[in-house]
Amino acid sequence: MAKNDNAHSVRLVESLDRNAGHDTAEECEKKYPLSKSAGVEKKYEWAKNVCSYLEEHFDIDTTITIRKDCRCNDGKSIANKLLRYLNKANSIEEFVNIFNQNETFAFMEYVSDNRILFCYPECYCACVKRIPLELSKTWCYCTLGNAEGIFSKVFRKDVKVTLLKSIKTGSDKCVIEVEW
Repeated sequence: MAKNDNAHSVRLVESLDRNAGHDTAEECEKKYPLSKSAGVEKKYEWAKNVCSYLEEHFDIDTTITIRKDCRCNDGKSIANKLLRYLNKANSIEEFVNIFNQNETFAFMEYVSDNRILFCYPECYCACVKRIPLELSKTWCYCTLGNAEGIFSKVFRKDVKVTLLKSIKTGSDKCVIEVEW
């Protein structure tokens, strides 16, 4: 059997185990293994196959839950940086402006005092960013897990995150609506 030791695949299998059960996780792992040594083309094909698998087996809410749980990190370092900006600001609009003046990896758009748009100017997914082809939006739902982790720490409450646009689906930027 092919090795399944790539970090993206391991996170997916763990998320499937937590959110859809052990048998489902095992089935997907056997059907779609991905090794650490996989090249960029193999990773892209794997991601495309995983999206199809999830879309064929789960409703959209379950798919989003599974993918959100695949996030690459807990977002603590970004959250700590954002907290410093928030603590300097007298309003959410000023927080957005301070962030935009100081950061280039992302930008924010102010919508209201309990809603912002968090935007990435490029795809940061190590698994698929080097292949200039589109993917299903399903792949990009993991970024919701990252955003949820970051902004729930920043605002110290549960946040609702919605993926509005994604570079891998053909947009010029990734846009995540964050509400609290």
